[in-house]
Amino acid sequence: MDIKMEDLNEKAQYKKVSKIEEEFINRTRVYFSDIYDYIEQNCNSSRETSLALTKLEECQFWLIKSITRNGYKTKIKEQED
Repeated sequence: MDIKMEDLNEKAQYKKVSKIEEEFINRTRVYFSDIYDYIEQNCNSSRETSLALTKLEECQFWLIKSITRNGYKTKIKEQED
């Protein structure tokens, strides 16, 4: 099957991000990693903890999706200089 990316619906296409967007996404992953670590270190395994982690994963997914589709609002200080 020969698939051309430009023939795909826009929502299904890969979106290349800029270096600044990539940095913002990487920083976002670091922040989420800290929250995952906090939960895993301080909460007992339970249905509630599992649901919290699942919702956090979903939140991370949608936040990164938003950055790739809509850009970002906060400027990254190192890139401004």
